[in-house]
Amino acid sequence: MNDLQEIICGADLERWRIENGFTQGAAAHAFGLQNAKWWQLTRAKPGEPIADPVLAMLLYIYRKHPASVPIQSPENIKEFYEYLGLKDTVQDRDKFATLIGRSTPSVYRLLLHDGQPGKPVLRWTEAVLRLKLTPQESLKLMTKVVSHVNVHQTLEEDDEG
Repeated sequence: MNDLQEIICGADLERWRIENGFTQGAAAHAFGLQNAKWWQLTRAKPGEPIADPVLAMLLYIYRKHPASVPIQSPENIKEFYEYLGLKDTVQDRDKFATLIGRSTPSVYRLLLHDGQPGKPVLRWTEAVLRLKLTPQESLKLMTKVVSHVNVHQTLEEDDEG
C-alpha cells in the first residue's frame, strides 16, 4: 500500500459535486447512494474518512476520467426542454408533453411553475441524453418512440409539479 494514498472524506465528495454542478440527488445517484446516506457522509460527518472503498475508487475515477461519470439527469426539466431546441410556445409545450409522456397541464407546471419531474421522466430524459444524439436526432427518436408506444398506452394525469 502506498503511503501517499489520499484519504477520502465526505467533504471531498461534496467538493466534487459542487465542482461538477450536480444536485445532491444526482451526486448520490452517481455514487449509488440513497440521498440520506449522501447527506450523512457530506453534511453530518464531512471530515470523517469514507469507510466504503468503492466510494473512494469512484471519486478517483470520476476525477481522472470525467467521461466515466454517469450523465447527470436534468433535474431541471427546463434545461432538457431547451436542449431539444423547443421554444416558449404553446405548440412546443404541447409537443414536449407528448414526448415525455405527460399531460399538457403537467408540462406547464414543470416549465412555468418550477415543478419537479418524477423519477420516470428523469430516467427517460437521462436515457435519451445517454445516446449522445444531437438535439434534432433526440427529438426524432423521441417522436418515433412515442408513435410506437402511444397506441398501447394511455396518458394518465400525473401528480408531478
